[in-house]
Amino acid sequence: MAQCRPLYVFLQLLAIVSVQNVFCENEKPYNVELNSFERDQSIDNQDKWVDWGNLRMKKIGRNKFAVAGDFEFKFNMGDEQKISLRVFVYDSKASQKGPLVMNVNKPYCQFINEDKDTYPYLQKVSNMPEQGKCPFPKGKYKIDNYEMETNFLPDNAPKGDYILELSLQDHEIPVAGLVAVVTLT
Repeated sequence: MAQCRPLYVFLQLLAIVSVQNVFCENEKPYNVELNSFERDQSIDNQDKWVDWGNLRMKKIGRNKFAVAGDFEFKFNMGDEQKISLRVFVYDSKASQKGPLVMNVNKPYCQFINEDKDTYPYLQKVSNMPEQGKCPFPKGKYKIDNYEMETNFLPDNAPKGDYILELSLQDHEIPVAGLVAVVTLT
């Protein structure tokens, strides 16, 4: 089980969940391991934005992960904030990033409202607001074992390590972040 404490602004986790779900479908000819999931140490004062509470991610089966726990947004999240997700090939032994393989940078509400693969399912097992509401209200939220459901990585996806860097930006400045390393075998 991989503990996610503190876990990055949970809605930003949606981005990582989507990417992990790229790797997480039982019928696929590969296996995904979550090697690490932690706060981006390069961003100071993250607690000003989010109380990570007891959110965690755990493996529940081959290529299946669940997210559960409580967290709190300290501010409303609107389109002044952005979600940035970057995925790189990763050399775990040298702790070095390789080529960028995915880059998403969208206003917060746009990201949430356009998501069809993750947020609608997450919302069903949480007290998070429905899509279409902006700003996303500050407050305490609870997720009750959200099982990742999206599947868009091709069968021939390159095997290896990947590092996922997620950040919440306020007026283009990172204010909270998460880094995860996954291995596709």
